[in-house]
Amino acid sequence: MGTRKPFVAGQFYPGSSDELRRAVEQYLTISGQVSAPESVVAIVAPHAGYVYSGSTAGFAFARVRGKQPKRIVLLGCSHRYAIDHASVATDDAFETPLGMLAVDRAFADALACEVGSISDEPHHYDHAIEVQLPFIQLALGDIPIVPVLFGGPPREWHVRFGERLAEMTDPSDLVVASTDLSHFLREEEAHQVDKHTLDVLLSQDCARFSAALTQDTCSMCGGAAVVAAMAYALKRDAREWSVLDYRTSAEISGDYSRVVGYAAISMEIET
Repeated sequence: MGTRKPFVAGQFYPGSSDELRRAVEQYLTISGQVSAPESVVAIVAPHAGYVYSGSTAGFAFARVRGKQPKRIVLLGCSHRYAIDHASVATDDAFETPLGMLAVDRAFADALACEVGSISDEPHHYDHAIEVQLPFIQLALGDIPIVPVLFGGPPREWHVRFGERLAEMTDPSDLVVASTDLSHFLREEEAHQVDKHTLDVLLSQDCARFSAALTQDTCSMCGGAAVVAAMAYALKRDAREWSVLDYRTSAEISGDYSRVVGYAAISMEIET
């Protein structure tokens, strides 16, 4: 209950509301991405510090700018807690320097019961979902959210979760999956691994992608969240998937020996 306070404001993104607003608006604008709010069912966005991944996140959220969903379900993987199934946040709201985003408590409570959610403690100190919130506030507005964290590698359970989520949600709802790609490889190797990861994801085969992540032939720290989003999108008959942007941290850091990969992905209904 209560309000989940910002944990990484001033670290992963600006702590000042004015500075944060300028930064996010710039990321959305410079992407040049055309908005398709009625087509997009789910997006994948990175969750690193904005200086590294904000530009890529801008592509994902610019694609859904102006969408008016009933709710936004945010999927991520816990960086601190081992979670057997899921942790559904049942706080009243999540706060950012831009203000409050209300949690859809009725839906969150129903989903928590549906999946046997553990306590919402894993949300209190995790950044995977938090860094998406300012983009939501500026690209979509004051839309109720349902934050969900997973733990461990993707399994058939996460596929079933995504399919069940599609049955429970409204057709207008949006799913946002939070993940980065490969971590701390050389730039050339990261490009190879990330290209393979994205190619397998775009095959739209949840079982194949889950197996590849488990076997480490694909690399994605939020793999379970993305698998759930894939299953959700397929259940919604959204089969037009595309990579809107890809880059690595080397573009900013100048360090090509240990990079992190980032991608923006859109899953859409064919129009």
